[in-house]
Amino acid sequence: MNIIEKHLKLFLLFYMLIGGFFFYLMGITIDTIFVPTIEQPEGFCEKWTERAFRWHRAQDCVEFSNQLEELKYKHNKRMEKRSARKVLFLFLLATGITYLLMVLRPTLFFEKGNYLRYTTGIIATAVLMGVVLGFMMPIIYQALLPPPPDWLPQELMEIRRARTELILNEIAARVQLASQEGKGP
Repeated sequence: MNIIEKHLKLFLLFYMLIGGFFFYLMGITIDTIFVPTIEQPEGFCEKWTERAFRWHRAQDCVEFSNQLEELKYKHNKRMEKRSARKVLFLFLLATGITYLLMVLRPTLFFEKGNYLRYTTGIIATAVLMGVVLGFMMPIIYQALLPPPPDWLPQELMEIRRARTELILNEIAARVQLASQEGKGP
């Protein structure tokens, strides 16, 4: 192994570790601020239904104990969709950053040569690195590190609490408005 190959492998390892940690931090920050879920008590649902889509099975609540729990449940479902979009965003961002690095400094990822021939290889490598940086490394860091509320700055946790309170107040206002109009309990 010559010195160039050694440095390429060290750079790739460093890029995966630091880049994965960056995307881990970005993911938990987005979750903390923009994806606030609301806890629901046991027994909030009176009737569950199961739905299947290809290989995926899921349970949905179709009958709730009250309108407040129904609105909380719908909010949490929207947050699940938002979380899925966050994962796609992180993957695309990791892929885009890797692609830009490969185009601007191909010697960081490839040996010397005609890089225009490797366009398909650059795209495939960028997608692979996007999967590693956007999906796999954050999962590894999540498994190795303590839960984010234990070490995140308290300001972020205060933002999350404030957003959760705001959402609960909005839901309570909707329930109160519906009960005044005679649509709710």
